[in-house]
Amino acid sequence: MVKKFWLSRKAFLKIAEASGLDTGDPHTGELYTYLQNVLPGLKKVEELDLTGIEPSMPFTSMKGVLL
Repeated sequence: MVKKFWLSRKAFLKIAEASGLDTGDPHTGELYTYLQNVLPGLKKVEELDLTGIEPSMPFTSMKGVLL
C-alpha cells in the first residue's frame, strides 16, 4: 500500500478555495482523498536524479491554429 502524504483537510480546503474551487461541493471530499493518494507519487518524481538529462522539447504543428 502506498503511504499517504500528510495534508490536513483544513489546509486542503484553504488551497482549494484560493484556487477558486467550490469547497461546498460534495465532490470536494473525493478530490481530497484522490490528492492524498497522488501526492506520494509526486514526491518520488522529486527524488529522481536527472543530472545530465536534457529536457524534452516536443514540437507540434501549428496548422489550423489562429494566432
